[in-house]
Amino acid sequence: MASKGNPISLLGPRGKMQWGNDKSPTSSNALSKLCADVDFPHLCEEIIKGASDAKNATQMAIQSLSLRATHAKALALKLCSTASGYLKSSLDTCADVYDDAVDSLQTSLDNIQGGDKGALFSNLSAVVTDIVTCDDTIKGGDEDPQAVIAKSNKVMKKLGSNCLALADEIHF
Repeated sequence: MASKGNPISLLGPRGKMQWGNDKSPTSSNALSKLCADVDFPHLCEEIIKGASDAKNATQMAIQSLSLRATHAKALALKLCSTASGYLKSSLDTCADVYDDAVDSLQTSLDNIQGGDKGALFSNLSAVVTDIVTCDDTIKGGDEDPQAVIAKSNKVMKKLGSNCLALADEIHF
């Protein structure tokens, strides 16, 4: 495991990436290796370009997911304004859970700054649960708005999964 004075030790126990001092720069090769351990590596590499370390990469991934959730909430509210019945109810639910997700993502950034890995994982897991709740609510619908929301949720679930994997590489 990397020590505080050692900027980066690439392989730790069990061959997993280990990151040392979060202030030290890392090579793009090291960040590519970090993304190799996530479920969606190509998406990860796009999101963390320019990251200086595992902590910064996780923050970048969280910020990207937060932006997507904010846009998804705006879309759900827009679609909801012309919807009725079950579709309106589903879109309202999605808007609510996206709002919760954005709050949890902001708290996740705070958890990183505070060095609270347990709370970080709890908040990131809550985000994925929020997105799944929206998916479950709109399932079965084949109307255009539901398909648009489902597509957005698919990307956000991938980002959420990557955030959890990247967070696992932070060593406080």
